[in-house]
Amino acid sequence: MGRLDRYIFSTAAVAFLGVVVVLAGMIWATQALRQLDLVTSQGQTIIAFVAITSLTMPTLVLVIAPAALFIATSYTLLKLNGDSEIVVMASAGMGPWRLLRPLIVLSLIVSAFCALLAVKVVPASLATFRQQVTKVRADVVSFVAQPGRFVNLSQGLVFHVRERAPNGVMRGIFINDARDDAVSTYLADRGQIIESDAGIFLVLENGSIQRRGGATKEAGTEQGRQTSPEKGQETSQEANQEKGKSSNSSVVEFQRYAFDLSSLAPNSQGQDVKPMERPISFVLNPPEDDFYLRFFPGRYREEVHKRLSAGLYPMAFFAIAAAALARPRTTRQSQVAALAAIIPAMGAVQIGNFAIAGQLKTQAGAVPLIYLLPILTVVLCAMVVQGWIRLSPPAALVALGDWLKQRFTRRAAA
Repeated sequence: MGRLDRYIFSTAAVAFLGVVVVLAGMIWATQALRQLDLVTSQGQTIIAFVAITSLTMPTLVLVIAPAALFIATSYTLLKLNGDSEIVVMASAGMGPWRLLRPLIVLSLIVSAFCALLAVKVVPASLATFRQQVTKVRADVVSFVAQPGRFVNLSQGLVFHVRERAPNGVMRGIFINDARDDAVSTYLADRGQIIESDAGIFLVLENGSIQRRGGATKEAGTEQGRQTSPEKGQETSQEANQEKGKSSNSSVVEFQRYAFDLSSLAPNSQGQDVKPMERPISFVLNPPEDDFYLRFFPGRYREEVHKRLSAGLYPMAFFAIAAAALARPRTTRQSQVAALAAIIPAMGAVQIGNFAIAGQLKTQAGAVPLIYLLPILTVVLCAMVVQGWIRLSPPAALVALGDWLKQRFTRRAAA
């Protein structure tokens, strides 16, 4: 690149990066608040919170980048027009294509970057984000063992521990289980979480269970269930003495009781992995027994073509701004009119993209449209830059603008 090309390229590139950073940061801050419970209730550090939520940044950048390129191109061309630099370049014999050359390079870089994000980076980041959030929520040990706090492990299950020793032994344990019709309250002097191949168990010692509601229990003794974490097999304990009973309430003492926590730890290898989290090789050739392929086959068609067409829309947005602002404009009114005209055009392309993408699930005929829309936009804008097509606002709109201008001028003079 020559000095002029470097000047135009650097101006647009700095504007593009600034818009991406600001918009992505603002959107990330609002989206990250949804995962704030990772810190407030899951016992994670702020560093882990930032690291996990930052995995959504590639998705935000992919959405923002086309609009950011449009804003950067418009800003650069308006700046060059406002400083009369485009007029000087045109007087020196430089055509619009020579002016747009560094901007075309920037748009190609942004388009390739968006294609890389859509095809490879975004699916990997979304899959990693889901795995990390699942892993945090499945970290029962750190989630449960928060001394002095009443923690909701799940809907209807409340846990409290008075203190936790460095060796992992917890004291003063309280559990209220209202997930079923019967409400069970567990009190224990001490307990410890043990993980084994059979699952995750909280082994309670020297405590009692109070059950209220549910089916009526027969008088006598109740067999406490104890699970051996080492062997993963259920054994029977000596009959526990029933201290009190009624038609819907009973209190049972125990010396040792294993409370199963395995159901609270979701499988990080969850089977409900969405197509947007799959790698491109999987999306192009999903297995026949895949859930979405069997019941929602259009999801894979939508995902494939959204990824493959993502690199075309930055070029389309750039072309709209270039077509309207690349030629010399000597008055501020003409610059404002051009900018006011291209914003609805950009919005129309974006709305068309969303509308076509929404039809990909059910209509295979919409597949060519998602590629034709940006390609036709680029071709039409190129014809405008070349001068083969001249766009002018409707006469009625021009007359309305002149009338409003005269009206405000008279009021200002009065």
